[in-house]
Amino acid sequence: MNKFIKGLCVTALAFCALAVMVTLALNLSFLNPVSQAVRDFSLTDIYYNALKESGEADTSRVITIVDMTQLYDRGEIADVLEAINQCEPRAIGVDVVFEGLRDDSLADRRIADVASASHTTVFSYKLLDYLNDEIGYTKSVHSFFTDTAAVHEGFTNMERKLYGGMKRQLSLGKKYEGEVCASFFTEVMRIYTGEDFPAENRDLDINFSPRTFRVIPADSVFENAEYLKDGIVLLGAMYEEGDMHYTPLGKIAGTELLAYALQTLLEQSEVRHPNTLVTFLASFLIVLFTYMWRNAYLRWAKSRKSEVRRFFLTTTFLMGLMMSAWMAFLGWIGFIVFCLTHISFNLGWGFGAIPFLGGAKEFYEMIETYKNTKKNKQNQEL
Repeated sequence: MNKFIKGLCVTALAFCALAVMVTLALNLSFLNPVSQAVRDFSLTDIYYNALKESGEADTSRVITIVDMTQLYDRGEIADVLEAINQCEPRAIGVDVVFEGLRDDSLADRRIADVASASHTTVFSYKLLDYLNDEIGYTKSVHSFFTDTAAVHEGFTNMERKLYGGMKRQLSLGKKYEGEVCASFFTEVMRIYTGEDFPAENRDLDINFSPRTFRVIPADSVFENAEYLKDGIVLLGAMYEEGDMHYTPLGKIAGTELLAYALQTLLEQSEVRHPNTLVTFLASFLIVLFTYMWRNAYLRWAKSRKSEVRRFFLTTTFLMGLMMSAWMAFLGWIGFIVFCLTHISFNLGWGFGAIPFLGGAKEFYEMIETYKNTKKNKQNQEL
């Protein structure tokens, strides 16, 4: 029992040491970029890359991308959009905002006419100038024809981290001038499913488990009509440097990022995270178990009769190797859980506290020695 209580105390001290280090990192200005990068890190990033290297990614059977990288004329874009409509997809998402009028009034009229006739098409717009949680955004940028044509719209804003610039979340809705408005993803899902998909003011973690999305050139729509029929078609630029974004999979096109977000909603496979209490308890138990087996191993190793064996079994190199293997095993268990349930446990606190176990044990034993010495001295005086 005393050994278990000692284990609890040492584990608690290890977490205290980690908390001090994290607090310093968060409050020292020169360490701010480092702390932000640590915050931005997620074990799911490792899981995605492990899945990516494990084999070929499945091809989405629902979402197809029509690439419009080389299309600049609004009249030509309107022709492609009309061709897509003729292939009878259930929903179309246009990843471009047609801001303002251009010199070519015929092309402007053409895209406006096609937009008003496309009842299954969702056009994107941008929300700007966030004020606070109560009001939300105060400005928006729409396509020029939305004032006169009855079209479906959804904002495509996706939050990013300050330093990493990595995008991991999709929004179901955001507040605009105090009212919750539907996102691009919500609107596309409403049209595709034919159901009242909720426009809630919340974000979901995108599942970036590697997936291949079929990309069709804008001039080959009819030749690939079989892939478009009854599915979701995204019309956007796949190879435009200005619309590339950093994700856990690396740098990908904005349209592909939208595809991953929609695929997550279609499969209801958003990444879920246990609450803080569950995460802390799991981390504490992992560190406690690590301390207990490490101590049990050292007692066994030091009980060997051969001095050479004792030396070899307790070398820093071997102990470090065993600890690395143990942490890799924990990561592998987390990976299996993620693949089966889409639940991602944050093992960062556990992994961060384990290196402090040695120092925490020494500190605890130093306190115990001090208390015993003081007690013995008092007894002698009596």
